[in-house]
Amino acid sequence: MKHLRYSLLVLSVLGLGACEQTFEGLKQDLGSINLPKSTASSVSGNEADRFVASGACPQAEIVGELQSLSEFDSASNPAPSNLISTIEITNVQKSCNYASGAATIDLKMDFVGTLGPRGRALSSDRPFFSYPFFVAVTSRDGTILAKEVFAASLTYDPGQNTKIYTEKLRQIIPIERGESGGDYRVLVGFQLTPDQLSYNRQKIREDRLMEQAREQAPTQFEETAQDAQQQAAQNTNRPIVISP
Repeated sequence: MKHLRYSLLVLSVLGLGACEQTFEGLKQDLGSINLPKSTASSVSGNEADRFVASGACPQAEIVGELQSLSEFDSASNPAPSNLISTIEITNVQKSCNYASGAATIDLKMDFVGTLGPRGRALSSDRPFFSYPFFVAVTSRDGTILAKEVFAASLTYDPGQNTKIYTEKLRQIIPIERGESGGDYRVLVGFQLTPDQLSYNRQKIREDRLMEQAREQAPTQFEETAQDAQQQAAQNTNRPIVISP
C-alpha cells in the first residue's frame, strides 16, 4: 500500500496556509494520545448514508486531547489571567461519496476562538493568530498513512473577543479491491507543544472530576426533599396524644 495514494485537497473559505510534515512527526504527535473509538459525524445524502451503513465510508473523528489549543503569556503559569487566546474544534461534519474505487470525504470543520485577558495586551487593536491543525488518515490498526498540517487564521476586531472560523476540506481515499472505506479513519486535531498537551490533559481530568462530583452530590432541591421526608417519617412515628 503506497502512502501517496491519499490525496488531501483544500477548499478553504477564508484561505489556508499549508505545510507538510513527516509520518514520523505525526507518530510523535499521536503516539501517546488515546484515539477515540468513534465520534458522531453528520453525513448527507442517501448514497452517503447507504455507503456508511455498508462500511464503505471512513469515520471522521476529533482527537479528544487535541481538540483545543490554548496560548498563555507564560507556559509555566497557565492561569486564566495569563491566557492570550484559545481555540477549539467544536464540530466536524462529513459527507461521503463513493465511486470508481475511491471514497471522497468532504469535511466541514467549525472552530471557535476566544481572546484571553492578555490577547490585546500583547498585540494590536486587531489581534491576529494562526493556529496549526492537522488532518490525518489512519488504517484500522492505527497506522498513520497520510497527514497534512494547516493553519486556522483568526483576526479579532476591536471589541470582539469571540471568533468563529469554518474550514472545508476534501479527502480522497482510494479503495483497492478487497478493502472497505470503513477500514480507514480521518482524524483531526491541533498541533500542540508538550506544555499545551499537558494543559489539555489536566483540564480534561479536572472536567471529569467536576462531572463526577455533580453526579454524586445531591442538588439543593434533593437535599430539601430528603430532609422533608425524614421529618415526615419522624412525625408519623410519634404517638398521638389526646388531651382531656
